[in-house]
Amino acid sequence: MAHADRPELGAFFDLQQVAESQLKGPGEDIVTYTEVAGSLAGSIRNRRIVATATYRLSYRIPEVGNISKNVNQDGAMRLQANVIDEWLTADTGAIITHSRISASGAAPQSNTANADNLAQTYSIYIQPTLSHRIGDLGVNASYRYAYTRNESGQTGVVVGPPNDRFDSSVSQEVTAGFGMQQSALPFDWTVGGQYRRENTSNLAQHFRALKITGEVKQPIAGTVAAVVSGGYEKTQTSEREALVDPLTGFPVLGKGGRFVVDPASPRILTYDMDGFIGDAGLIWKPSRRSRFEARAGYRYGGFSVTGLIEMHPSDRTGLTLAVTDQIQTFGQSVSGSLAGAPANLDVKPSPDPGSSYQDCLFGATAGTGRCLGGALGNASAEAYRERAATIIVTRALRQWVVSGSFGYTHRTYIDDPNAPFSLNGVVDQSFFGNLSFAGQLSRVSGVSFSFAGSLFKNGQVGASDVMSGSFSANYNRTFGRSISARATLAVDASKQDGITADVSGRAQLGLQYKF
Repeated sequence: MAHADRPELGAFFDLQQVAESQLKGPGEDIVTYTEVAGSLAGSIRNRRIVATATYRLSYRIPEVGNISKNVNQDGAMRLQANVIDEWLTADTGAIITHSRISASGAAPQSNTANADNLAQTYSIYIQPTLSHRIGDLGVNASYRYAYTRNESGQTGVVVGPPNDRFDSSVSQEVTAGFGMQQSALPFDWTVGGQYRRENTSNLAQHFRALKITGEVKQPIAGTVAAVVSGGYEKTQTSEREALVDPLTGFPVLGKGGRFVVDPASPRILTYDMDGFIGDAGLIWKPSRRSRFEARAGYRYGGFSVTGLIEMHPSDRTGLTLAVTDQIQTFGQSVSGSLAGAPANLDVKPSPDPGSSYQDCLFGATAGTGRCLGGALGNASAEAYRERAATIIVTRALRQWVVSGSFGYTHRTYIDDPNAPFSLNGVVDQSFFGNLSFAGQLSRVSGVSFSFAGSLFKNGQVGASDVMSGSFSANYNRTFGRSISARATLAVDASKQDGITADVSGRAQLGLQYKF
C-alpha cells in the first residue's frame, strides 16, 4: 500500500537522427533531419486519486532535402478523484494528438519528414459526478463539459470534393438516474435521463439530444440475466449555409480550408428524429473478471445493435470489445472516448515514437482502454450516425508483451441536402488497427516490432479511397540508470485511388537521458 501511494514521475530528453529514403512515388530520394524532444510521464494511485499523464514535445531541424521545420506535440492525461466518500467524484482528462484533415487526402501512419494531411488535435473535459445510496435506492447525476479543437495553421492538401474541416466545439452532457439493485424486488430496475448539446464553430452548427429511458434486469439462470429497456429520444442538428463563390459554384474557404458562413443565411434544421426507442438482450457474467452483453432494438427510426465483451482472466491478459450505435460528431467522439478511457492509463512510450495517431488509449490493466481512431481518421465537421466496433487485446508472456487494437466505423453523414457538395446520406467506412510485440533480450536490451494500418472507403462521388500502413522494428539498450539508446528501421506506405503509391524507408538512431 505504501508503494501504491508513492507518485511515479519521469522526465526525459531525446535526441534522434532520422534519414528517410523515397522507395516509390514522388518526392526526394533522401531527406535527413534531427529531432530534439522532451517528455514527461507520471502516475499517482492511492485511495483518493488515480491519475496518469504523458506528454512529448519535439522540434524537427532540417538538414538534407526539402523538409520544413516542425514542432509536434503528443500526450494524454486522465484523473479520477474521490472528493467526498460515497457522494462526489470528479473526472478530468486531456489529449493532444493528430487527425486526418481531408477525407480524400493521404493517411500517413507516421508524423515524419513531410507527412501532410495531418492537423494537431486538442481536447479537454471535466466531469463531476454525484452518487449516493438511500437504503436500497441508488441515485446519481453528472455533468460533463468538453472543448475540442483542431489547429488551423496546417491546412493540408485539398484533394477531391471540398469538405468542411472541423474547427472547434464546446459540448455538454447532463445525466441523472435512480434505481434499485439486489433489493426486495425480484428484479433490478433503473430510470434515467440524458441531455447532450454541442455548439460547433463550423457553420454555427448546433447539436441537441434528449433521452429518457427505463430499464429492467431479470436474472434467468445462474450468471445470466435478461435486460429490457424502453423510452423516448429526440435528436436535432442544425446549421447555417456556407458562402458560395458565384463564379465557381464552390464554397468559399476561410482559415484552415474551412467553409465560411453566409451572413444572410437562416438556420436550417438538418436532422430531426424523435419517438420511442427500446431494446432487449442478455447479460452473462460467468466471473467477476468477465462480462458479455448483447442488445438489439429500435433506435433512430430503424434497427440498432450494441454489445460489450470484457475478459480479464489474469493481470497479464485482457480483452475489451465494444459495439456502438449513435448520432455523433467529431468533437463529441474525441472527448467522449477520452472520458471513457480508464484513469489508470498505460503511459509507456510507443514502440515507434514517430506514430502519428493515438488510435487507442490503452489502460495499465491488460486489455482495457478506449479507441479514438474512428474519429481521428476523418476530422469532418458534419454530424453523422456512427455504427462502430472496436477491440483492444493485451497478452503478457514471460519475455514478450503482445498488444493490439482494431476498429471499424460505418458513418452515414447528416447535412443540408440542398447545400453545394452536401454529404447528406453519404456513407464512408474506416478500418484501422495496430499490433505490437515487445520483448527483453537481456537485462539491459530489448526489441519491439509494431504495425499500424488503415483503410478509408470514401462514399462521396469523385473522392478516393485511401489505404496506408507502417511497419517498424526497434532495438533499445540501456547504459546505467539514466541513458538509453534506440535504433529503428521502418517502412511507411500510403495509396490513394488514381495516384502512385507513396512508399518510403526510414532509419532512426536516438539517445535518451532520463532525469
